Amino acid sequence: MTSAAQEQSVVVGIDGSDASLGAARWAAEFAIAHALPLTLLHAVPRLEWHFAGAEAPTEPGGNGDEVLAAAEADLRSAQPDLVIRTATVKSAVATALADASREARLLVVGSGAADHRVLGGHAVRTVHRAPCPVVVWRAPVAKRSGKPLPVVVGIDDSEASGRALAEAFDIARALHAQLTVVHMWELDAAVGMGDLGGAGNMDWQLLDVLETQQRRRMDELVQPLARKYPDAHVVKVFQDVSPAKGLTDLSRQAQLVVVGSHGRGRLAGSVLGSVGQNLIHHAECPVLVVR
Repeated sequence: MTSAAQEQSVVVGIDGSDASLGAARWAAEFAIAHALPLTLLHAVPRLEWHFAGAEAPTEPGGNGDEVLAAAEADLRSAQPDLVIRTATVKSAVATALADASREARLLVVGSGAADHRVLGGHAVRTVHRAPCPVVVWRAPVAKRSGKPLPVVVGIDDSEASGRALAEAFDIARALHAQLTVVHMWELDAAVGMGDLGGAGNMDWQLLDVLETQQRRRMDELVQPLARKYPDAHVVKVFQDVSPAKGLTDLSRQAQLVVVGSHGRGRLAGSVLGSVGQNLIHHAECPVLVVR
């Protein structure tokens, strides 16, 4: 590992909610697996401090120092060797997280049923503004029984997908999990039938060509990484379904879904930027968005 990599940290937003504590536990495991320090960040908007005078505003989980101390104690009980830093920042939440992410290996924020809480409501803005990969954490609905749940990565033919795939290989290795590589696209739209509601004559020859091209492209993306990670257990999935629906369905049996940010393939319906935003709201496990 390079000295530059060692200087980076995993940053997790802390607001006193159960979702942020779950995010912190996930981030701690990632940090341990990658030999990185963990930074617990609590943001307080300046406007709130202005009206509160000398006192920090009261939040659902307590004041900033109490929130950070409680999270740190919880993490140290499970990971005593983890290097943990804490910081309280007077700034808008999304701004504080985006600023901290500039030097981060990964940014993690919690989200879930209580999306109105301090961090949950800022998840989408944070993903758009952070220059590093961002995990929006929520408790997975699938329960592990025996072997680890799979890591799912959605790809198209964009550069962002290539980076997402590389990140997914690395995380699956660290988690000792199967990697499910998924390419989903709506065939009707790809062959120009999307506006016909299924009516008209299907160009089967064109359809075969497109399918062959996409399968070849998937192989081209996967093979170099499979050689880099020879112990990886890779399962490829190629489906005629919208990426948003397909990945959301797979999230119900996964521990993490990985997508590229603002990726746009050359085929209609192959847009992972909007899919990433959809997953942030609807996936039933944590979502990693990779730039």
